[in-house]
Amino acid sequence: MMNKDSAFAAGTAIRHLKYPEQIKEIGNSQRAFDALRYISEGEYLTVTTVAILMQCSRMMATKTIKNLWMARLVKCVEVVTNTTPERLFKIWMISTKKLPKNANEACRLAALGMFYGRTKNSLSEYEWNIIRRSREKKYVTATIKFLPTGKKDKTTLSIDAPRRGEKPSPDSDIYIFPTIEEAKIYAPHDKRFTTDFILMNKAINYNNLISDPMGKS
Repeated sequence: MMNKDSAFAAGTAIRHLKYPEQIKEIGNSQRAFDALRYISEGEYLTVTTVAILMQCSRMMATKTIKNLWMARLVKCVEVVTNTTPERLFKIWMISTKKLPKNANEACRLAALGMFYGRTKNSLSEYEWNIIRRSREKKYVTATIKFLPTGKKDKTTLSIDAPRRGEKPSPDSDIYIFPTIEEAKIYAPHDKRFTTDFILMNKAINYNNLISDPMGKS
């Protein structure tokens, strides 16, 4: 039994928050525009991720996102987690975006969003794309494109965020597991990984976010 668990390890219930009846104007707020830009590109983000991207406090990020929500520019779902004790988190998306299919998909999107938040401002010519579920793909994944230092061509990497009880996709490049214990057990041989806790720890810089390829001899 793990002593400390990730809030995004697995979900049990999901609820769409209804907008307040009165629409609020946000005015000419640069902070609101920045938050909206990040949510639009990252697609599904938690307040913590937005705070990291904007280099502000969670309180300030919460206030900014709430103003966007009251202006009906973003929408929100609340997710109940399968942890002890049970926890609740919110995930935000622009108002035209599809809602997560279920609580577990919301947890997966929150983890992918954290990866976006920690890599967006650290890589050149960055592109982020959420890959939807299909007949060929059972779970939502993501890809990043960026220009490595000293290179002429962009690199594309696929990101998988298996939640507890889900099998990692064998063809992904980087995996996000809820905990380091799970990463050590389930990370495919010679593939890189990170964890929810590592991504949430702002003291860990970008160069230490992702493991070297993991051999399991």
